[in-house]
Amino acid sequence: MKKILFILSIFSFFAATGQTYQNSWINYNQTYYKFSVPNNGLYRIPYSTLQAAGLGNVPAEQFQLWRNGVEQPLYITKTTGTLGSSDYIEFFGLMNDGKQ
Repeated sequence: MKKILFILSIFSFFAATGQTYQNSWINYNQTYYKFSVPNNGLYRIPYSTLQAAGLGNVPAEQFQLWRNGVEQPLYITKTTGTLGSSDYIEFFGLMNDGKQ
């Protein structure tokens, strides 16, 4: 019986793998901004809000939206280059569900 337990413990040791952290998607070389989403629905971030946050000169292709470690789809009025005064970003936002 002891031999079987010893063999099982050896196999379980080699089968064990490290768990990833909940924030393993974060790239610490990038800056992240948080926009509040009080209710589920479609949200629009106008250029004026982006400019006030210091994001007025960021090229459109560099914008990303993340929720719970998964990248979410975005609609941006321009596909490349910096945004103009009539441009905006749209996305479907889900309110916080408390998930880690």
